[in-house]
Amino acid sequence: MINRYLVHLLSGGLDSVTMLYDLQANGCRIHALLVDYGQPHVKELEMARYHADRLGVIHSTVKLPNLGGLTEGDWIVPNRNMILLSLAINRAVLAGADTVTIGCNADDSDAFPDCRPYFIANMKVATRGAGLGVEVCAPYMDKHKWEIGALARELGVDTSKIWTCYKGDANPCGECPACLKFNDATK
Repeated sequence: MINRYLVHLLSGGLDSVTMLYDLQANGCRIHALLVDYGQPHVKELEMARYHADRLGVIHSTVKLPNLGGLTEGDWIVPNRNMILLSLAINRAVLAGADTVTIGCNADDSDAFPDCRPYFIANMKVATRGAGLGVEVCAPYMDKHKWEIGALARELGVDTSKIWTCYKGDANPCGECPACLKFNDATK
C-alpha cells in the first residue's frame, strides 16, 4: 500500500492504532476517521486522537446517533462495521482517496459477524457495484491479537494509550472480552 492515499477507521483500540502506525511506516498518506456512535467507552476516541496527533495524521470525527448495543453481556453493535465502512467510503470518495482500511482481525471474526472475511469481501463487491473506485481493505484479517500486539511493540506504539474496554469507566475494567484480549496480546 505504499504511497496510497487512504481513509483509516481509527477507534483507539489495539488493532486500528497499530495499523495506523503500520500504514504510516509503509509510506501511506492517511486521513484517520473517528466515529462517535454513542459508545459508552468514549475514551477510545481520546486515545485515537492522541495517536493521530502523535504521528501528525490528519483526522476528523463523525458524530452519529446512538447505534445501540454494547450492554452488559452483549458486546455487539448490530451492523456497526457496515455503517462505519460506508462513512469511510464516502469520505474517501470525497477526498480522492483510493483505499479504506479497517482493523478487523482473525480473533474478532468468531464473535463479530462484520469482522469476517466474507463480510469484507461483500463490502468490496458493494463498493464496486456502486461504481466507486475505492478499495476496502482489512490488512490484519489473518492476524491474531498477539501478533498485532507484537507488531505494536515493534512499531513503538505506546500501549498505555490504547483503549479497548467496552465499559465507560475512567479505567479499563480488565474483565470484558476486549480487555481480556488486549491483556493477552500485550503481555
